[in-house]
Amino acid sequence: MAASKAAALGQRLAVSSQNIAKKSITIATPHLATFWKYARTDLAPPSPAKWNEIRRGFQDLVVAGLSGRFLDCTVKQATRNALVFAEVCCWFYVGEMIGRRSIIGYNV
Repeated sequence: MAASKAAALGQRLAVSSQNIAKKSITIATPHLATFWKYARTDLAPPSPAKWNEIRRGFQDLVVAGLSGRFLDCTVKQATRNALVFAEVCCWFYVGEMIGRRSIIGYNV
């Protein structure tokens, strides 16, 4: 008697897990398609055609620094720039920790 109940429970569990898996795949498929669509373009390294644009961007950054144009930004822009800078710094330090495989400093 108990064996038949366990078998029935196992069968119901198997069927329900298959249904959950099918629903999950159905729901995830369009989201993954959108992710891969943007990942192909946004996560790809720059092509040689974009090198001139990157160089121009760095030149504009140097000109803005030398001329003091960076001082003419709004509080919203300055806050956004500060948050981006903080994010880049945090990722640098997290990368350092991953590279050393330790939170504490280097073993010298």
